[in-house]
Amino acid sequence: MRNKRRIISTALIVTGLILLAGAGTLFFNNMIENNRFQEDSGELVSRVASGISEAQQTDIPDDTSASKEHEDMPDGETVEIDGEIYDGILTIPSIDLEMAVYDTWNEDLLRKSVCRYYGSAGTSDLVIAGHNYRSGFGKLKELMPGAEVFFTDASGTVYSYVVDETEVLPGTAVSEMIGSEWDMSLYTCTYGGRSRFTVRCRLSR
Repeated sequence: MRNKRRIISTALIVTGLILLAGAGTLFFNNMIENNRFQEDSGELVSRVASGISEAQQTDIPDDTSASKEHEDMPDGETVEIDGEIYDGILTIPSIDLEMAVYDTWNEDLLRKSVCRYYGSAGTSDLVIAGHNYRSGFGKLKELMPGAEVFFTDASGTVYSYVVDETEVLPGTAVSEMIGSEWDMSLYTCTYGGRSRFTVRCRLSR
């Protein structure tokens, strides 16, 4: 009986150590991935900002024509940098977040920055997706109603929003995500990946 208890106790200890090692490995890998994301996203913001500025200088020859050119810009204007297409820059001052927004989304791009999932700022139905990295959309849970959100599109037009509310949607709720009444939605996976933490925003002006 004593030997049996010793075997069970040893087995439990070994299992606990294996679980701790697995958790430590997962935490370490997440930390490395988050740090890589932070470096990539920070570099992309600078490059996209420069690309937008250069495009403005090319498209707008003088200050007198600036307002007219802005009005004529079509919805969905993008900027291309090294073969990758961007819609603009998302800025949320209250959580110290500024990120380049890819024009499309896939897992590889989401590991470097946030991505347009649906719509556009010009048609007031923009949906932006991002991984819940601590240096990325993991910060969305800190947002409160009334917080300011800005989106600068590839033409240099700045759209100003305020956070209206937050909600958690099932991962399968695609129609609720893209068919909402809000002017912009930001979302990220909850831990475990089954649900989507979503920030709903409306245009402020």
